[in-house]
Amino acid sequence: MSLRARLILSMLSMLGIAGGVCAVIGANLLWRNLSQEAEDRVEQDLNAAAEFYQQRLAAMASTLRYTALGERFLEAVEARETTYIAPRLDALRQAAALDILDITDARGTVVYRSQHPGSSGDSLAQDPLVASVLAGGDVTTATLLVPMAALGKEDPRLAERARVPVLATPMAAPTAATELTEGMMLCGAAPVRGAGGKLCGVLRSGILLNQNHDLVDQVQNTVFRNEQYGGKPLGTATIFQDDVRICTNVLQADKRSRATGTRASAEVRDRVLGQGLPWLGRAWVVNDWYLAAYAPIQDPDHKPIGMLYVGVQQRRFDDVALKTLLTFGVVTAVGLAAAGLVAWKLGDSISRPVRELARASETIARGDFCEMVPVRSSDEISALARTFNAMAASLRQRDEQLKERTRQQLTRSERLAAVGRLAAGVAHEINNPLTGVLTFSHMVLRDAPAGSQQHEDIEAIIEATTRCRDIIRGLLNFSRQNEPQKRLSNLSDVLHDALNLTRNQALLHRVTLLEQLDPHLPALVIDPHQVQEVAVNIILNAIDAMPDGGALNIRSHAVEGGRWVEFEMADTGHGIPAEILDRIFDPFFTTKPPGKGTGLGLAISYGIITEHGGDISVSSEVGRGTTVTVRLPVERKKEEPNAT
Repeated sequence: MSLRARLILSMLSMLGIAGGVCAVIGANLLWRNLSQEAEDRVEQDLNAAAEFYQQRLAAMASTLRYTALGERFLEAVEARETTYIAPRLDALRQAAALDILDITDARGTVVYRSQHPGSSGDSLAQDPLVASVLAGGDVTTATLLVPMAALGKEDPRLAERARVPVLATPMAAPTAATELTEGMMLCGAAPVRGAGGKLCGVLRSGILLNQNHDLVDQVQNTVFRNEQYGGKPLGTATIFQDDVRICTNVLQADKRSRATGTRASAEVRDRVLGQGLPWLGRAWVVNDWYLAAYAPIQDPDHKPIGMLYVGVQQRRFDDVALKTLLTFGVVTAVGLAAAGLVAWKLGDSISRPVRELARASETIARGDFCEMVPVRSSDEISALARTFNAMAASLRQRDEQLKERTRQQLTRSERLAAVGRLAAGVAHEINNPLTGVLTFSHMVLRDAPAGSQQHEDIEAIIEATTRCRDIIRGLLNFSRQNEPQKRLSNLSDVLHDALNLTRNQALLHRVTLLEQLDPHLPALVIDPHQVQEVAVNIILNAIDAMPDGGALNIRSHAVEGGRWVEFEMADTGHGIPAEILDRIFDPFFTTKPPGKGTGLGLAISYGIITEHGGDISVSSEVGRGTTVTVRLPVERKKEEPNAT
């Protein structure tokens, strides 16, 4: 396949993937935002519906309180003057749209029923609200379930309204009931008190919710503004008695009749009525999905007896999301077509220079860094060609530098190896005679009189012989006759011990030791005594380089992802001239005065670090100080085979 074809396919693939990912992410974000917005709206709508519900109860309480406080009404109740009470209650019932409005005496016996004047004399003392007032309570309202018999006493038509048939509904819990046997009412009761606060009677009212759609229509008109979608109301509201819709503006499948008698899903019923908790989310409502919110309706004993519901059609949000996805798809398709055309043109202008770059790259891969790519213009491809040529020149320069550095390292290693072999031979030849001289010198010293010239001469011989012995030991160490005893060690601990050994020496020369040791370094497989010897050599050299005092900063840290561990020692001494910097690791090379050093310290240190597979380097600037960097490898643990 040609470069042009691959370029076109690559660009189309990338744009297709990017467009698809953007479409998926955008759709997901849109769906989440729409869902969150819908849930927030439904929750607000439920709060508004609940407020309407509470306002209806509050209005009933205000009506009862206002009526019960009337002086003339109080006198009529005390005298049981029904000729005044009857028209007063009838007018009040009609004005407040009440279904029942009764007055009882101080014992709860009915004096007059506005809706059914011929029915009186029975007791309402068992009614929860009337009982609360008879017990000394004030105006009270609540939602109650009222038996059919009690509704029949108020008005036989109310009992008929309450008989809502229970219809089979998809996703509802199984039930054997065919119709409701109670009615749900908004009820209120207010005391009628005479002089001194004496209870003269109880004013009782109620609004039957069964098949009374005024409240839910008010919610739809006010909250949803009668907005339609798909031939059905966009937003709906319902009041449930248990899980049965008794007043609703949810429509049946024919989109004309209200879904009175249908039931809520079993999932909603279990949460709202079973657990007494609100519901917010996607729910099946009669024959469609809605974003719905449900809240329990409780009686005075806080028992859930029904539910208040509002919902918005889920299909509206699904359609918005679908339209957005289609828009994303069209935009992506147009982008792919435009990208294909651009890729075709671009591939035609790139293929020839790229072939030249590929050919030059193959030449450089074979080790010929002299290859150059022709530069024909000033466009981006030509800039790439110029960059390629600069890269080739840089590779050529680095190759030469690498060869030179490798040559220097090989020369140093060969020189150190030769000196090491020479040192080993010399040390073996003179170590034993030197030991004999030192031993016999000590024996003669015991016989020489103290304070005599002979005693002083022998002490001079012992001092010179001891110095020779130390040099021989240095030669032996340099020739690495002592094999390292490696074990798992913490480099920071080794460096800390080296600092403790040299702390007094530093204090004597007014040198401040600054520790920045990482306590969490990976463990190393090293000979801690040899590495400590290296650290001590470097510290002592640094102290000697600061005769007038100064500071020595010791740092340790892991590098290259934990594959290596480094420690650096940076002093503020007089520095090392550039012309002798390459000779500091040579055996017997030293800048110290005669008698102050053997010139083997850094050479031995170099041998120890090399033996450990590491590297030691020195950078210095005259007048500003020297930094010695030691790098050691972290040995990786090998995976052990699984036990069988």
